[in-house]
Amino acid sequence: MGNRFSDQMEKIIRGAGRPMGFGQNAAAIKPRLFIMAEATVIDEGAGLPGIDAVLVPGPCNCKSEKSGVLRGCAIGGETEHSGCEFVVVSLDGAVGADLGEDTARLLRIEAGLTDAQLRAIGGLEPVAVIAEAGLGESLTFHDLLVVQRLTDFCGKPLILRLPKLYSKVELQSLSDRGITGVIVDPAVVNTTALRETVDSLEAKKRGKDKSSAILHCPPAATPSAEEEPEIETDEDE
Repeated sequence: MGNRFSDQMEKIIRGAGRPMGFGQNAAAIKPRLFIMAEATVIDEGAGLPGIDAVLVPGPCNCKSEKSGVLRGCAIGGETEHSGCEFVVVSLDGAVGADLGEDTARLLRIEAGLTDAQLRAIGGLEPVAVIAEAGLGESLTFHDLLVVQRLTDFCGKPLILRLPKLYSKVELQSLSDRGITGVIVDPAVVNTTALRETVDSLEAKKRGKDKSSAILHCPPAATPSAEEEPEIETDEDE
């Protein structure tokens, strides 16, 4: 994929099998959701437990050495940044920003986009999307429909914003919809508890979210030969 963000995210969501050779005693790493947290200061955010990436608002200057946590910023209408491994832009963001091959671009979207617009996102440059689905305090079946629509149509890895720490059952339902990861505000969501819940989820089964409907059609009626009308004979003949 060409950049560290994409490579790291791919490893996390796909997991890793048991290594061969000298490392064969190491346990296999199962796939899990990618976890991103928002922070005001990037170095403080990078120290949050259990996360894979930290995002700060506005352009930043990442002067510290790279760590296991991916670092990124939301550049909005600005185009300048330094040292980040990914940037987040909105649909109104500038296209002309030259980020270089080492910096991944993520797109921030909302659930209000039309089906056609969501499908068109699949042809754009960003490697993933951060989606706002308007989730509430308790997850509803309508919420699942909204999330399923986003994952079905956008054609990109989808990182979903969570307003709170949902239960294991709720997070499992979101994972089964095909999301790639979650993004949270650590002032609201305890990242340690979130990681523990994420690690306890079952891996999404391939094709689990694609239900195949079986239509039971009645057998076609066998066409009967049309009876030829009887020709009445004229008794006078």
